[in-house]
Amino acid sequence: MKKRICLLISVFLLFPVFVYAKGSASISGPSTVESGSKVTISVTLKNVAAWDIEINSSGSTSGCSDHFVSDSRNGKDTTKTLSVTCKATSVGSIGFTASGDITSADGDNKSVSLSKRVTVTNPRPKSTDDTLASITIEGYTLTPEFNKDTLEYSVTVPSTVNSVKIDAKANESHATVSGTGELEVSEGVNTFEIVCTAETGVKKTYVVLVNVEDINPINVKIGEEDFTIVKNAKNLTKPESYEEKTIEIDGNSIPAFYSDVTHFTLIGVKNSIGTINLAIYNEENNTYKLYNEINQSTLTLYLIDFENNLEGYVKKDIVINDVQVPVYAYNEDSRFVICYGMDIHTGKYDYYEYDTKEGTFQVWDHEEIDSLKQQVKTYTYICFAFGGCLFLAFILILSLLKKKKKTSKKEEAKESTKKENKKLKEFDKFE
Repeated sequence: MKKRICLLISVFLLFPVFVYAKGSASISGPSTVESGSKVTISVTLKNVAAWDIEINSSGSTSGCSDHFVSDSRNGKDTTKTLSVTCKATSVGSIGFTASGDITSADGDNKSVSLSKRVTVTNPRPKSTDDTLASITIEGYTLTPEFNKDTLEYSVTVPSTVNSVKIDAKANESHATVSGTGELEVSEGVNTFEIVCTAETGVKKTYVVLVNVEDINPINVKIGEEDFTIVKNAKNLTKPESYEEKTIEIDGNSIPAFYSDVTHFTLIGVKNSIGTINLAIYNEENNTYKLYNEINQSTLTLYLIDFENNLEGYVKKDIVINDVQVPVYAYNEDSRFVICYGMDIHTGKYDYYEYDTKEGTFQVWDHEEIDSLKQQVKTYTYICFAFGGCLFLAFILILSLLKKKKKTSKKEEAKESTKKENKKLKEFDKFE
């Protein structure tokens, strides 16, 4: 008996028997669709080496059909999915049929006859629900307790926390949610907005304030606004042409940036709503001033207030790259305005002309402008002098004419007197 078993095993090892799986076909797709929407029907073929399948549709549809004839290319069995997509045109139903045949690698041929019916319904009204069903922060509890109509929440986390995981669920399945995930935080208040967008497009914004406790905050005042100095370098971005360094403020190691060109030491400061800005720190005077850069291709400017007033121009403030900048303009409606600041690549201060329409800068040749103004003044003075001379000449001429006229009258009077005297003498002589 044992010898027979061993013999059979030897035969199977020497002459392996190949067993082929039988080919099969199935049809799938949604059971219900809305009128006006698209519907896709798929026919899945398994364990097939060749196929000849035709898919057709009828009923509440604009119609679709396709004929698939192909093979696995290598003569081996494979799995293949064939699909058609139709548009549902009216309430009712769509009938799909798939017919043909499939052939397996072992030569087994099988006929295919499948059908699928899809019900077409009236379109569902789009939802206007833009509320959330929940907001959670992994490992922490929000305050106050969540309510879909409450739009602001807060939570406090230890200073050792670098990120929090915020999750939110929409109240309605067709709405979408943005603003969640693994989010970085830094010391102080971090503001995150979670937006829920309804199917119709209306939106509702929820705000989550994550307060990272700073055991020893350094509070400073810049202008009229309160700030907290940023102590974590990962929350800062190094400006162009600056190098990283560490300075000490109130006994704390503070990340900073320094430039040999501008000679500025920059540190990070955060305002009351969590926005981080860079500030110029004067180590000698222990003072702070907000820093801004205006970048334009290869030109990077640090714009400040003017050292001197520009005569003949109107001073005002405009916004450039979200920064409020003092400028001078010829008038309130001028397209071109004059700025003053430093090119951080060269450290040179100069005047710049800014095109408010194109958003471009170029060096303003104020010396040429001043020269032109001086020329205009000189010409004005010359005109005034020439006009004065003309006026004096006119007065002189009038005076001479008047004097001449008086002289003429005196001579006439004198001559008249002579004539009268002569007549009187002749009259007396006659008598």
